[in-house]
Amino acid sequence: MRAIEISRRAAVSLAVGMLALGQALGGQDGYPETVTVGNPGNVADATGYGAVPYAYRIGKFEVTNKDYCEFLNAVEKTGKYNMWRWQMGEKEYGGIKRSGDATNYVYTVKEGMTNKPAVLMNWYEALRFCNWLSNGKGEGSVDTGPYTFTNEWGSMTVKMPDHAALADRTEVKWVLASENEWYKAAYFDPNKEGGAGYWMYPAGSDSVPEANLNSNEPREVGTFKKSSPYGTFDQGGNVWEWNETRESGNCGVRGGSYWINDHAGYMRSSARWVSNPPEFVYDNYGFRVVALGAAEPQAAAPAVPR
Repeated sequence: MRAIEISRRAAVSLAVGMLALGQALGGQDGYPETVTVGNPGNVADATGYGAVPYAYRIGKFEVTNKDYCEFLNAVEKTGKYNMWRWQMGEKEYGGIKRSGDATNYVYTVKEGMTNKPAVLMNWYEALRFCNWLSNGKGEGSVDTGPYTFTNEWGSMTVKMPDHAALADRTEVKWVLASENEWYKAAYFDPNKEGGAGYWMYPAGSDSVPEANLNSNEPREVGTFKKSSPYGTFDQGGNVWEWNETRESGNCGVRGGSYWINDHAGYMRSSARWVSNPPEFVYDNYGFRVVALGAAEPQAAAPAVPR
């Protein structure tokens, strides 16, 4: 394998300049802050997860109430999509209040909740948030974008995107983290002693790291300062994070949460759940986004499994 793999997307990105990349990624212009996950072509872990053939950027933090409130104010002024629910305003760990009426709803972040992870959205709503980011954060429909929603005879279907194809394009598109993207960002370490490989826990460790588990309250994102090797925070704990996996009608989550019954085993690389339908919402469920496209050249991952 070549030491440096320069794809067609990278060559074009360099030709058109890096201004658009800087604006769309890395937290500028109100987009979620991201970190680069390079080393494309890494092998999977013993669990079968973590191999990603392209470079991508993933949210440094979970999507916050501030992020999600901006989204609601843009696309839910009339409550068209029913993406706000009373629990967000009235339950202790919900972070967003609503005022006004269906002619002009206004959403505000509850005091002290700005930088805590947004919760109480379902899997479909996480995908619509990604469409909104991809479409320039405008006020238009979020039925199309990387995800295409259709509703026939009361049944919701979603056409899912090809992440590798999006990564090979020059424009940035935002998606919900695939399980492999999420797993690689949490556990893979290209500079691990003895050769590139995977850790058992996020934050580059085979022992239980400090994280927001079993505390009975969400914390501000990034409270626990030890990051993964790529620079992500809170992939173990704070809130369960939806990923793009869907099996037998249910959707995937990883990471564990602040919930009083959650424990360190939920952070382990071997722990995965695909057990809730896409309509499911709960106080300790949130998500993390990925940006694809306009990638810089990345060093290839050494083909050395753990």
